[in-house]
Amino acid sequence: MDVLTSAAQALWQVVVVGLVLGAGLPALFALGLRFLYARPAGVTVDQPTPAARVAAIACFAVVSVATLFGIVVIIFGEKLFG
Repeated sequence: MDVLTSAAQALWQVVVVGLVLGAGLPALFALGLRFLYARPAGVTVDQPTPAARVAAIACFAVVSVATLFGIVVIIFGEKLFG
């Protein structure tokens, strides 16, 4: 029974990480684009508001850091976690 519980717990962790990284990062990138290009009705301003720009930069920064971390793990994973 311990093996079954251990396997179920490991499977749950894999599913959560897959959802966060597999769907979460593209969704966060899309949210950043939404912050940059969404306009309230009737507004014809070409530039996003400062708050929207900061939110978009934060979204893009999180996605960039996660991507770079993934690349580092792929390249140097054996040396770092070996």
